[in-house]
Amino acid sequence: MGLPAAKHAMNLDQFLAWEAQQPERWEFVDGEAFAMAGGTDVHNTICLNTAFALRSALAGTRCSVFMTDVRLRLAADDSLFYPDVFVSCADADRARRQVKEDPALIAEVLSPSTEAYDRGRKFEAYRRFPGLRTVLFLSQEHAHVECYSRLDDGGWLLSEASGERAALHLPALGFELALGELYRDLPDDSATTDTPS
Repeated sequence: MGLPAAKHAMNLDQFLAWEAQQPERWEFVDGEAFAMAGGTDVHNTICLNTAFALRSALAGTRCSVFMTDVRLRLAADDSLFYPDVFVSCADADRARRQVKEDPALIAEVLSPSTEAYDRGRKFEAYRRFPGLRTVLFLSQEHAHVECYSRLDDGGWLLSEASGERAALHLPALGFELALGELYRDLPDDSATTDTPS
């Protein structure tokens, strides 16, 4: 989740050298650096649950699931991201250790401070990954997930699921995610509610 705070115009090499000296993580989009906001325990739990659910569903395949410490590079313009969770099924990504380049799925857990950036500039950049088939936006406020699936004509189709008893079908990967698994074991004071789908 990125926070478009202080912006610093630079090229990729300058950014990598600069970021290595920073105490926090930064994303790099269209020549600008964006500070990464700290996450809450609710955010972290939903990210972990999503990664575990995807890993379980993809067991036995050539796909791998990654979380926030692994960078994702958009080669078309040298942008770098730290998605909350992403999946790559590319053989080339299996050989890369620190930076992946070919996501099949990206999931972002929305935060009030970063939702506009995640849905706007970041989602626009994500759609430029040629092999990306699915983008998930997960609410922190209640059990609700939006799934954007790339169509054969390049357009994107939105499907949604709400409520902890609901399931969300991921057409590009051929399985469903149970929202009850994504939103399980949240802190007691979280605002997540079971709304009907």
